[in-house]
Amino acid sequence: MLVAAVCGLILEGSFASLGTLRAQTTGASRAGGNGTVYVGTYAKKILVLDEATLTLRDSITTTLGIPYAMLLSFNRQHFYVLDPANEKVEIIDIPGKKSLGTFTLSSGRTAVRIGGLNVDPKERFAIMVVKSTTKRADRYEISRPVLVRYDLEKRAVTDTIPWPNGQEQDFAQIIFSPNGEFMYFSTADAILVFDTNTMKQVDRWDYARTLYEEGMGRLNFGFPNDLYEDPGFYTGLFRINDPVNHRAQMGVARLDLMNRTVDFYSLGPSQATSFSLAPDKKHAYGIHNEIGNYQFWTFDLENRRVVGKTEFKGRPRMGFKVSSNGQLLYIHTAGNTIDVYDTGTWQKLRTVELAADMTNLVLIPPRAPGAGN
Repeated sequence: MLVAAVCGLILEGSFASLGTLRAQTTGASRAGGNGTVYVGTYAKKILVLDEATLTLRDSITTTLGIPYAMLLSFNRQHFYVLDPANEKVEIIDIPGKKSLGTFTLSSGRTAVRIGGLNVDPKERFAIMVVKSTTKRADRYEISRPVLVRYDLEKRAVTDTIPWPNGQEQDFAQIIFSPNGEFMYFSTADAILVFDTNTMKQVDRWDYARTLYEEGMGRLNFGFPNDLYEDPGFYTGLFRINDPVNHRAQMGVARLDLMNRTVDFYSLGPSQATSFSLAPDKKHAYGIHNEIGNYQFWTFDLENRRVVGKTEFKGRPRMGFKVSSNGQLLYIHTAGNTIDVYDTGTWQKLRTVELAADMTNLVLIPPRAPGAGN
């Protein structure tokens, strides 16, 4: 949920104007879909790759420096990019490859760092968790985390939002309803519903009560921006504590935020495994990330089970994305290479080499007919 200041310049000319920022591939070729891949790099550029070939199409120069993190708007038209210091946010017009301006809350001796950021679907405002550090003659004064509403048109903080239940957090787990009318704030045992016009709490969903009645304990999940998910839904791994045997269990939950329902089931003992939904919503993939024991996990969501665990040569630090057709998996970060794997056989197909180390990767799939985002 981090967001960054993105400042982009319109590029002119052909690929020759991109210098050495080119993608090179080795090994077998197979298309992962017709989406577009955006790669933030330490070269202070966002590379634009065609997913079908994973070759370089264009690039966007960021004036704020290194694009440390990139948040995609609901309509897929803008990136909100955060710099490495978490102080500046720049808004990039993706189709036009140009900057729409930057903003910061830092001023004078006070540095204000953004610990979390989310933008409402209509892009009227951003919700941010901020913490300030003020340099004094003999010390630094560090504030407590504050939850604020930032007006994107006025470029100013318009509201300070009281922490729900007075429980401060360094990061806020927030998701918006598809129409932007409501904001859902995740706490340890409930989801609080806010009216985005008044920023007042209007409802509370005690989803954990169902789990307590089943004797299963609390859910622990975040709210990532998943372009393969239906608007208003969230599917992900959760971990619970078995109150009888005092063991941590792992399972899958699907939350319908609009209708306040949750479907969940257990998969077994908890393990350090990530989770990413496939485009068909019938499967999901994850990585068990343990040095010397890297594994691809395949989740069958229809039959509610793990159907495969395959060892592979991983990286000490890595992220992954499921291709827009669900047939490939892209292993990225850190470094300057993207490894491509077949999700059916888990065979490594190719490696894409970039001319700069990457900071993050965003895959924008083509819009499905009738899709809401």
